[in-house]
Amino acid sequence: MVETIADHIIFLGSGISLILALSQALNRPMNARKVFLMLFFFGMAVMLFQVYLLLGPLGKEIALGAQPVAFSKFLAGPSLYLYLQQAMKRRGAFTRGQMLHFIPAIISVMMRLAVGATQAYGVSLDSARARFFLVSVPHAYDFAGLFSIFAYMAVIFHKAGIFRMRSIRNTRIETAFVVILASAIVVVGMVIYGLLSGDIAFFRISISLVSLHIISWLIIGLRYPEFLNLMTREIKKSQYARSLLKNFDQNVLKERLLDLMETEKLYYNPELSLKSLAAKLLITPHQLSELLNVTMKMNFNSFVNTYRVDEAKRLIGEKPGESIIKIAFTVGFNTQSVFYSAFLKHAGISPAKYRETSPEKPGGG
Repeated sequence: MVETIADHIIFLGSGISLILALSQALNRPMNARKVFLMLFFFGMAVMLFQVYLLLGPLGKEIALGAQPVAFSKFLAGPSLYLYLQQAMKRRGAFTRGQMLHFIPAIISVMMRLAVGATQAYGVSLDSARARFFLVSVPHAYDFAGLFSIFAYMAVIFHKAGIFRMRSIRNTRIETAFVVILASAIVVVGMVIYGLLSGDIAFFRISISLVSLHIISWLIIGLRYPEFLNLMTREIKKSQYARSLLKNFDQNVLKERLLDLMETEKLYYNPELSLKSLAAKLLITPHQLSELLNVTMKMNFNSFVNTYRVDEAKRLIGEKPGESIIKIAFTVGFNTQSVFYSAFLKHAGISPAKYRETSPEKPGGG
């Protein structure tokens, strides 16, 4: 009874992982963050489904490295790590260095192809050397994929600064993130122990816990769709606060400032001031003013109004039926005169003229 329930949970986890992978693949526009998350869920789907087959329909014994698609173990760790790395950036893009993380997966595929080729050509495994290179080495290498997952989880735990999140005010987010990562590390450790000990019952329970982890992510995503964004935001705050303790780096400050404006859209607040924005950056108003003057060649009002005008232009194009004044107040302007003056300065034409010529205007009428 317990075995059947565990097997069903594993099968359900593989199916949900595949659905989550497909959802990322179909989520446009595609970017590096979505690709890495898609690869993570795809790797989990393949890995869980193969374990389900090995524990159920294909037999009751666990053979190390017996999975025909063993590279999936080398996808999960790097993909999750690179996804979170991208989430910490304001703008993420593919780099050659990131691709190096997937070399172990490519090696695993090549090993499997080599083993398959030797079997197809009837190479004998009677000699000790043949068994070592064609059986022992591939199995040991594939098994190392589980250790790679464990290692990447530990690196994520460290990089996110879990033990130093003293600047996070939202203790629920901190607690949730710690619980998710810590439990994932424990579960991966249990899976490794189950394989090393040969305890099939323990291994089955461990893999079912992996599936439950995937299922819980789906539930959290459906129930709290903003959870991951909030968690990412809080980690960024923690990392930024720690970087300020080390040195006063204008590049770090600028990156954090732009991130706040673009992801949290602080300019929507009509009461936003030099003092309140400086407080968000954990610096003085004078330091923020200097940062804007030196790195962006503008003062505070011009900086904020640039974002407000750009957002107003977007809304004017997307909402042809919305009054221009309502849009002005929506994006943070206090008065009509200030809005028109700022719009003319940054856009070069009046809001009404922009609406007439806006290429985003639906229907043309």
